[in-house]
Amino acid sequence: MPQNTLIVSNWKMNLNLISTKKLISKLKSLKTSKNIKNIVCPQYLLIPYVRDLIKSSQIILGAQDCHFEEKGSFTGDSSILLIKEYSCKYVIIGHSERREYHKEKNLDVKKKIKIAVKNNIIPIVCVGESFLMRQNKSYLKFIYKQLDECIPKKMGKLIIAYEPIWAIGTGLIPTIDDITEVKESCKKFLKTNKKIDDIKFLYGGSVNSQNFFEIRNKCKVDGALIGGASLLEQEITNILKGDF
Repeated sequence: MPQNTLIVSNWKMNLNLISTKKLISKLKSLKTSKNIKNIVCPQYLLIPYVRDLIKSSQIILGAQDCHFEEKGSFTGDSSILLIKEYSCKYVIIGHSERREYHKEKNLDVKKKIKIAVKNNIIPIVCVGESFLMRQNKSYLKFIYKQLDECIPKKMGKLIIAYEPIWAIGTGLIPTIDDITEVKESCKKFLKTNKKIDDIKFLYGGSVNSQNFFEIRNKCKVDGALIGGASLLEQEITNILKGDF
């Protein structure tokens, strides 16, 4: 039986009520393969609105982040309990933009993974290196450190999204061999050091309809975490309607 392909749309801090309704309407009208899990992750104020728009559809709702505590004096943050209440099934954790702009550390990421799992929300855990690390060939050491310090042991299931920082929004992507190397290295590390066998591996970073299928077919990834292209009707439509 074909494996499910996860198409995760990270809308980041984009779209308003009108553009959201238009894009969701387009996504709902698509006839896609049953093997696709179409997951959309809007900014927080859009989550209740999207939840209502996608009722009676196959679209799955996710969040872009959560706090590592269920409640408390954390101004500006969002609780996993409300994310759960609004029917989110997934949450992106450890994105490089959170690490850079909000100074999140690996320990913060680990706490967030634990709180998500506790509340039956599936974490999509982001890892990835800078261009300098890629150049000086320290990228695997850096990714191993992220995995070691972020991922709790013996998780039942895990989704890893490999997003090289230098590829996000730049139009640059690693080679097929580079992506395959990181995928196999991550899976081996997690199985050996964290005793996790059920691992889904996504690629993210300048994903579009021109490169996604080659990456999926040649690297044997389980899907993609898509940023800018997920905001463009034609791009995300071409991906979702592709040959699965």
